[in-house]
Amino acid sequence: MLIVNSPLKTDMICAALDGYSRDGITFKLAARKGMELRFEVIGIAGFDAVGLAKSIIRATEFGEALYFGVMWKD
Repeated sequence: MLIVNSPLKTDMICAALDGYSRDGITFKLAARKGMELRFEVIGIAGFDAVGLAKSIIRATEFGEALYFGVMWKD
């Protein structure tokens, strides 16, 4: 389970990650609670999933200036 925490722009983060599908890797929103977004990830796990999620968020127009955290929980 991939967990993204951000006090702002959770809608935009969700739009960037939910439904992402490339090279056999898929992100799907599983739950949303306050500033926490939980995603089911298929095709990748752990630090690799965290790194990919961070790069996807940072590639957006708001990602460079946004304060957010990403972590993996088994």
